[in-house]
Amino acid sequence: MKPNILNLLKKTAASFAPFQKLVLISLAAWAMHIVLRVMLLFRSNPYGFPFVSKPDWFIFHAVCLDFLWIVNALVVFAVIGCIVAKIAGKASQAATVAKVTTILYATFHAVILPFTLLDNEVQRFLGGHLSFGLMDTYKDTSSIAMFYDYVANDLSVPYLQFVVLALMLPLTYGFYRLLCKWYRPSDGFYVKKSVIAMLIFYIASYLFVYVIWTGNARMTKLRPVVSLVYKDLFEAEKAEGLAEADLAAYRTTYQNLWQRIEGDSLWEFSSDKAGNGLPLYRVPTQALQQSEKLKAQRAMQPNFILVLMESQRGLNVGYMNPQIQPTPTPFMDSLAAHSHVWMRMHTSGVPTTGGVLSTHLGIPHHSRLAQATDLAHITLPSFVSTLTDSGYSTHYMSAADPAWDNLGVWTSKWYTALHYNREREDDSTFMDHAIEYVRDTLSKEGKPFLATLMTRSNHYPFNFAAGMTDEEKNRPLQERINVTMGYADRQLARFIRAIENEEWYKNTYVIIMADHGFPLGENGVSTMNGGGFSNVSWIPFFIHGKGLEAAYDTTTAAQIDIAPTVLELAGFAVPNIFMGHNLLRGNVAKADTIANDSLAIDSAANSAVAPQELAGLSLGAYSGYAAIGLDGYRFIAKYPSQEETHIFADSDLRQENELTGKLQNEESLLSATLDTLLKISDYSLERGL
Repeated sequence: MKPNILNLLKKTAASFAPFQKLVLISLAAWAMHIVLRVMLLFRSNPYGFPFVSKPDWFIFHAVCLDFLWIVNALVVFAVIGCIVAKIAGKASQAATVAKVTTILYATFHAVILPFTLLDNEVQRFLGGHLSFGLMDTYKDTSSIAMFYDYVANDLSVPYLQFVVLALMLPLTYGFYRLLCKWYRPSDGFYVKKSVIAMLIFYIASYLFVYVIWTGNARMTKLRPVVSLVYKDLFEAEKAEGLAEADLAAYRTTYQNLWQRIEGDSLWEFSSDKAGNGLPLYRVPTQALQQSEKLKAQRAMQPNFILVLMESQRGLNVGYMNPQIQPTPTPFMDSLAAHSHVWMRMHTSGVPTTGGVLSTHLGIPHHSRLAQATDLAHITLPSFVSTLTDSGYSTHYMSAADPAWDNLGVWTSKWYTALHYNREREDDSTFMDHAIEYVRDTLSKEGKPFLATLMTRSNHYPFNFAAGMTDEEKNRPLQERINVTMGYADRQLARFIRAIENEEWYKNTYVIIMADHGFPLGENGVSTMNGGGFSNVSWIPFFIHGKGLEAAYDTTTAAQIDIAPTVLELAGFAVPNIFMGHNLLRGNVAKADTIANDSLAIDSAANSAVAPQELAGLSLGAYSGYAAIGLDGYRFIAKYPSQEETHIFADSDLRQENELTGKLQNEESLLSATLDTLLKISDYSLERGL
């Protein structure tokens, strides 16, 4: 048996021997890819900010990923070459096949390397990978001149890209020649030790990247060019596109629905060029622009503090569920008691990128694409960009690394400045910085400000809170989340108490909300990609500030409503593409004063009976699922197939009484409306302004 195996190995080695130069080409190409990765990860972007805040968390994955795809390519070329050589038969022809294969393989890498450099620079400048969609967006020749201007003004090293482009292939060839000298033939197969070492490293790399230390956001950012091309050609979720007739029909349906929910005629949809033909583009009427209410708000020049609480589930918030004792969120509950509270607020996207982007853009997260990365090159204004352009000092402060999932690329488009430090990832140290900066710097700049705070400690697996005991860390997830939510609540309390007695605080709106919830087994779901149930979508949201009466509002709402609502408070009515509605429009809010006792609130939240039509809309896309809340019901579907659907009364916020199959007409209508709205929103996100 053993001699047969040895003979087989010898035959395999002999058949591969003519192709041994492929191994050396692979090693030389890999070395140059390592150089390119270092130049990408350890440099700043062209605007002077780190491309990634934790390059040490990326570089080893990058090295391993490049090794994996290079070895895969090596095997493909070698196997094809061996097969062709075997078919050719004659030794002279086999040698020719090996030579041609080697040339083709070298050419393959000679093409991939410049495109890798271009992809790296596209990521540094635009935040997204090189793709067919991006090339279609920037196909105009003026983009070449724009790219040259960017290179010339690169705050890292101007023109370095051109130097690398000129030297990368000669250096790779030089290293290949050096390898040829090092690996002189000794026993007929002079790279066999290298092949064995490569096999071992291949297995180790695979385990490291896909088993030991995984991370979807990191893997997306480090995606090699060959994977990008393959994904674009064979795996990418292609934009379905909309025929003119379909677009016209969807536009009419959407705009009629939006106007019905808005309840007034203060906005007009426009086909103006400025709107890029988007069905969402609307402009304020003269009556709205000249309204005394907006003028008064603008004259106030109010400040805004928007706190996004990581994974703050509505199911675990005390004021949303008074039966929870003791409440995990005592401070949030006390602040809500003096605020305008929306009891039926839903996230419009998950995970954090989905919640944060839909909050800013007023449009649900894309139903198919990884929006933060795949659409980073698209121009989309947010409520923050309006405030920034109107003279506000806008600052995004995050306890989590915004570069990790590409959020930093988006926020840098809208905000005056970004704040992140890897030494401040605990909510306690993060809030220390936020207190100091808001109180001692922002408030003294002499202009209104927006400070957005993104917390981190209440994050899966809910053991990040500083000071957690071993006993607390060993509790089940359903109990552990109460510990971390309580910790985040205490840090929020420290922040508010440190600034609430400042004079400028009287002219400040404090907005508290979550980016999303988290499924912990309810509805049979325990993973983020498992559905759009209330465990992941139902979130706290309230606004505290001047002129807002304390109220529990039962209007159906979603994160897409936050952008128009904030601009209403700031006194701005500008053309926009928000799909959401101003939640402070007085003619549609159904509010119960906070004087109502907790039992009444709990009863309303848990009722399974559909109420009369609520003038509100919730809409969201959740990693393969989507949901809509409209006309007294919340409809959840696997999207786009809709092969799995669920329907609940909108007031059944804990979703304990499923109505699926009992309301076929309502389900059919909501299914069609959900499909129409998401096709419109996806189309708009892909087009941009």
